Amino acid sequence: MPTDFVPEDCAVSVGPRTSTLTQITSTARRRDVAATYAALTQACVITGDDARRAELVGEHPQHAWWLPASNALALVHSDLEDASVLLRAARLLERHRVAVVPPYYDEVRACSGFGVTFWYPPGRRRFGDEPVSAWVSAAVHRIHPDSASWLADHDPFDGLLDGLDDALLDEAGRWFLRERAAELREQWERIEWPSPPTVVLGVRRMVECRDAGAGPRLVLRRPLWRGHREWDLTAARWRSELLRGRPADLAAFTAAYASHGRPFDGLGAWPDYQVVRDVVVLAEVMDTVRRAHVDVHLRQQAAHQVACLRGAHQGPWNWGRR
Repeated sequence: MPTDFVPEDCAVSVGPRTSTLTQITSTARRRDVAATYAALTQACVITGDDARRAELVGEHPQHAWWLPASNALALVHSDLEDASVLLRAARLLERHRVAVVPPYYDEVRACSGFGVTFWYPPGRRRFGDEPVSAWVSAAVHRIHPDSASWLADHDPFDGLLDGLDDALLDEAGRWFLRERAAELREQWERIEWPSPPTVVLGVRRMVECRDAGAGPRLVLRRPLWRGHREWDLTAARWRSELLRGRPADLAAFTAAYASHGRPFDGLGAWPDYQVVRDVVVLAEVMDTVRRAHVDVHLRQQAAHQVACLRGAHQGPWNWGRR
C-alpha cells in the first residue's frame, strides 16, 4: 500500500477508537490504515459524504470504515475490478430476491489507487444463526450462472500463493506451502463434482448475516463465482471439525439448507470432500500468511497455522476466535 502519509493527520481526523489504534499498533499497520483513510476522504469529497470521525471496523478482506456522520459503511478495495464485481454481485442477488446489504451507490470511486464503495448500514452481527446462513446459501445456489455472464469461474488456486515470497515466514514454511498447493492442485483437477455449476459465494466459513431492523441480510465482502455448491457447504463445515471453540450447529444448518430442497447429508462421505476441505483450509492459512507483516500477533498466528498443517500440533487446533 502507499506509504507517503503523515500518521498524525489520520489520527486527528478519525474516530477515537481508530485514533487509539494508530498510536499503539505497528508501523506497517498504521501505514495501511492511513492509506485507506486518505482514499476514503477523497471518495467522500466526490460523493458528498462525511469522513470525519470515521472508525475502522474491519481490515479483511478490505478495510471497512464506518461513517457515523453519513450513517454508511465504506469499503476500500485494493483492486478496482474486485470492487466493481462486488457491486454487480449485490445487484444480482437483489434481482433474485436474496436478502443482501445493498450498496448506496452503483459506482466505484477510484482514489489514490484504491476503489471505494459505499453501503447501507449492515446492522448488528447475528450469533448462533446457522439456519439463516443456510437459507442465504441455498438462495444463492438456486441462481443459474447463465443469468450473469460476467461471473468468473471459481478457481481457488488463482492467486492462492500471491505474496508468499515476501511473507514473514521461514523458508521451510514457504516451501511447505508451495508443495502443499501443488499437491492439492493435482487432486482438485480430478474431482468429480456431484452437482452442476451454479452461483457460489466462494467463502471459507458460514456466510455472515446482520440485522439492521428489517430482518437478516447477507454481508457481501467477496465476489460471487460460477462454481459448485460443495465448496460453500464444505466452508460451512470445516471449522467445527478442525478447530477448537464453540462448534457450529451443523444439524441446524443442514436442516435449514435441506428445507430449500437442496439436501446434502452425504457431504462428509463424498470421496472428494477432504480435498475440497484441505483447499479451503490452505486458502484460509494463506490469508493469514499474507497479513503477517501487520503485527506480531498475526506473524505468530501465521507460523502457528502453518505448523498445524505440517502436523506439529494435534487437532482440534487452537486458532483463536472463530
